[in-house]
Amino acid sequence: MHTAWFITLLLPYVADLCSADLSPQANCTSCLPNPIATTYPNNVTGTINATTSVILVPLSYAQSLLPSRFANSILTNAYTRFNISPTLYPLVVESVIDHDIRFNNFPVLSDFSSFRTTFPFIDLLGDGYSTFRYTGFIYLPPSNPIAINGSQGYGYTVLSGFFDPPDAPYKFTRNGRARRFSVFEQSSNSTHSTSHHGPPASRLAGSTLFRTKTSSQPPIPLSFYRNITNQIMFGNNSQVCDRMISFWNTSITTGAYEPQAVVGDVLLSPPLVPERKVFRNVPGVKADRAFLEVNYLDCEGLKGYGGTGSGDSG
Repeated sequence: MHTAWFITLLLPYVADLCSADLSPQANCTSCLPNPIATTYPNNVTGTINATTSVILVPLSYAQSLLPSRFANSILTNAYTRFNISPTLYPLVVESVIDHDIRFNNFPVLSDFSSFRTTFPFIDLLGDGYSTFRYTGFIYLPPSNPIAINGSQGYGYTVLSGFFDPPDAPYKFTRNGRARRFSVFEQSSNSTHSTSHHGPPASRLAGSTLFRTKTSSQPPIPLSFYRNITNQIMFGNNSQVCDRMISFWNTSITTGAYEPQAVVGDVLLSPPLVPERKVFRNVPGVKADRAFLEVNYLDCEGLKGYGGTGSGDSG
């Protein structure tokens, strides 16, 4: 699918897309502060301001996107309780900015954006129960070597991404009716810049365009999002896992800041999918949540983990 087709599809927002800001990554001034840094001083904590969306694709299509060794390891019975057909699969797309990352209540890492597809409900250990979440590719800013090296340690293939906006989880379209987030991949053989402040020549690698869902009942329950964001994460180095605990019950995810159901369009380009494709009417949740991360754990030692924990019971 060609970029021109995508632009035609999203004609009301073309002006916003053409005026993309490809400035270097910057700290998020609109994000809320880390609410759990003093509660867990001996752990890495922070916030994830994200839109997490779910593309319901045929199970066979999802299997074709996974490495062959994981293609037949999807635990369909683990997600049918969320009213998802076993013939479909919930491919997850996350557009994120990590903010206020601390250890011993001291800042340890500057804010950074990321964009990726993830595959939850993977039976990594072959026990028929434990649910893990696989990531193959992730877009990260080239200006953050700590985030890059950390991701590569799990076997993620890190792609150099330039994000619009560079300092927030989304920005409103000019008509104010939708929120947009885009990532541009730098061309490896580029030698010139697209503008005085932008990266070398780049292509649109992924983009989301969401509006607030007005109906009261989201098509996929919030318990699903709580569950998948608390599944153990792994990459192509399937011996080492990342236990990312997402809290959905702190001051930044409740009250005035409670999660919002959204719906919209998602564009994905290779290598996230084989061919550029626009998925429409995709449901999702926009939320700012606190996290606690325990890195480089032995995956075998996490047997029995089902994606539940404090604040995320799903």
